[in-house]
Amino acid sequence: MGDLHRSIFLKELKDTFPDLISEINAQYGLLHQEMHVFADFVQRAIAVGHAKDVASCFEFAEKFYRDGNDQLQNAIGVSFIEHLSLQNAQWAWDLLGPS
Repeated sequence: MGDLHRSIFLKELKDTFPDLISEINAQYGLLHQEMHVFADFVQRAIAVGHAKDVASCFEFAEKFYRDGNDQLQNAIGVSFIEHLSLQNAQWAWDLLGPS
């Protein structure tokens, strides 16, 4: 279990992706709902082929999966990774990597 937790994740998420602030704030502190907002953002980037943005998002998620606490790791696995549709985007699947 890592030291990173929801508050750190949200601060960095909002700092890194400021367009998500209002939608994240509308989730009333529910981590899995907040994670769905991030997943939807990534899914839109996948849909339009923004590989650089998708790679940045995956790197961001990987950091918090690797170093996050149990709750954060669970939310990333269940409400981020499992929420993404990569069937028609092999390039995005390849960016995701083995972790």
